[in-house]
Amino acid sequence: MSTRAPALAQRSSTAEPASTASPLAILRSILSNPTDLDFVKQFTTDDFIYVSLNYEHAELKQIMPWAGTNKGTEGLVQTFIDVSRYWTIDDFQIQDSFENKNGAAIFGSFTYTSNILGKTVTSPFAVLARGENGKLSYVQFMEDTFATVRSFRESGEYLIKASPDGSETLV
Repeated sequence: MSTRAPALAQRSSTAEPASTASPLAILRSILSNPTDLDFVKQFTTDDFIYVSLNYEHAELKQIMPWAGTNKGTEGLVQTFIDVSRYWTIDDFQIQDSFENKNGAAIFGSFTYTSNILGKTVTSPFAVLARGENGKLSYVQFMEDTFATVRSFRESGEYLIKASPDGSETLV
């Protein structure tokens, strides 16, 4: 299944970092080389927390072992290593970014192709970062997990009952 990113409703509003040590500059640096532990550690605090996709979800963790709350820089780095093991990263685009004194946010889209089934998906993403003095203490990465997990679905259907009118959807 292939999902394409819709045309942008508005032009991007990517902010320039306030300084080389601002949260946005540090987050951009980390995203430029997120699989190198020594590189990433120079930008994170000793009590760094990384939240990948959700705070904790046992079923999702069976599919994506990195999902959940991770203490330490190693969790962020291992996530990006694992993502490259599970998918080929076809595209990763930052479309918008914002920052204030103690935090930053980046929004964009990515396209991944699952390495086992060859299914391509496009998802929006959002990254929230908190920190100060040139180091981040918290990063949270969100995506359309329903789409990315479906890139691993070989067969089967879900019967969804979400509508208050009682209707069912087969996905």
